Amino acid sequence: MSARTRNGFLELGTAVTYGARQQVIRQGEESHHVLVVLEGIMKVFVDTEFGRPVLLGLRGRGDLLGEMSVLEGRRRSANVTTCTVAHVRLVKSAQLRNFLDRNPDAWSAMAASLSSRLHWANSRRAEFVACPAPLRVGRVLAEIVGRHGVRTPEGWDLDVSLTQTEIASLAGVALATFEKALQMLHRSGLVRRQYRRIVVGDLERLARFGVPDRRNPYQYGMGEADVAQS
Repeated sequence: MSARTRNGFLELGTAVTYGARQQVIRQGEESHHVLVVLEGIMKVFVDTEFGRPVLLGLRGRGDLLGEMSVLEGRRRSANVTTCTVAHVRLVKSAQLRNFLDRNPDAWSAMAASLSSRLHWANSRRAEFVACPAPLRVGRVLAEIVGRHGVRTPEGWDLDVSLTQTEIASLAGVALATFEKALQMLHRSGLVRRQYRRIVVGDLERLARFGVPDRRNPYQYGMGEADVAQS
């Protein structure tokens, strides 16, 4: 979208600041607003019928949250909780629709954003079926660090308050499988485990690890059963 449209969009609604670990959208609720993230990191997850939450993704600066339920007129399909202090613009449904109707390039930008998110979800779904577990874990860690990581003297810190169970669900593997994959990554010198932290020593190497290579025993060393059933 144009600079004028972008600036106008960022002036919509009301400025709101949320504290860390605060739930800002609740699955199943009826609400009529969207959130534009200006600063901070949030996690999107769903409560499943099997009794455990599943992490769908992380959102940060520039992301729009809640637009699907607003556009479709449905209840919220997921939960959103802050990982850090977050500064957002809270925009009412009527304000959003009016702005989109007056600015066609904003509609195009939103459509492109939704299309990109769908493409990401389709790719991740294909990985769940075809990708070995260690490779999926490596890709997820590289993705988190690439967008939200912070460079430190020790390497790249994830800088996001996520449990190993949450990262495992993002990679589509069981916790036990995630721990095995993390051990492989540690032995290969790609990550280090510290107290409640995962530090990536070499982000470029970790990204290369995510490229399939049948000659790499670390990618395929867990057996076909782990690939299909993890």
